Amino acid sequence: MSQFASEPITLKYWNGRGLMEIPRLLLAIAGKFPGADYTDGRFSEPPAGLEGNLGRMPVAAVGESSVGQSFAINYFLAVENNLLGSNNLEAAQILAIGEHLRELSTAFRAIVPYGTEPTAEALEKWFEQGATDATGAADRAGYSTRFLTWWLGRIEATLGDKGFAVGDKLSLADVQLYFTFADYLREDETAADFPQWKKEPFGSKARTDAILAKHPKLLASVDAVRNNANVQKWLASRGVQGF
Repeated sequence: MSQFASEPITLKYWNGRGLMEIPRLLLAIAGKFPGADYTDGRFSEPPAGLEGNLGRMPVAAVGESSVGQSFAINYFLAVENNLLGSNNLEAAQILAIGEHLRELSTAFRAIVPYGTEPTAEALEKWFEQGATDATGAADRAGYSTRFLTWWLGRIEATLGDKGFAVGDKLSLADVQLYFTFADYLREDETAADFPQWKKEPFGSKARTDAILAKHPKLLASVDAVRNNANVQKWLASRGVQGF
């Protein structure tokens, strides 16, 4: 049960998805939308009240208090909205999936640095090459070649068989998996000159969709978020994004 249901929430971030889109999705799943239920602050310059994140964004202001750092904001909104599992063990498993995805992102950025257009060679390496050991103790010899196939195979093996990442209901883990592998920007959500590769997961929606389809538990988790009515409502209304 929420301990802060009566406290107004203001999200403070740039005008884009980035580190604040998972909080917005969590709130949407809980039936909460900007305007009526919280303030979705989007800024071109850092506003006041960023002490919770050392003067940086993202920050979630909760009443007279605030919390910074995306991990902490995700945790707070998930636990407040009953999206962190049914018990402490499930909560820990959910958080672990988030850490797996953080490592996956680090591996991708080693191949494609942030803000740079991925080359054909880089995409081939990320999507098609590298270690393939998906079970048992991880092969340390392949540590430096743990690309997308390795990460998906390993994460797939950790997920439950009830259509969700953990347990029998939507959680933060499902939202994180969806945002990593399935969220993209439609044509009406970007400026006309916005590069196509920036709209798509890992620079290629088609290749991401194809490899995700080979991992049924991951796909079920992603679909549980993608097909949620409140998520669809949010995606239809979120408007033009800067990134």
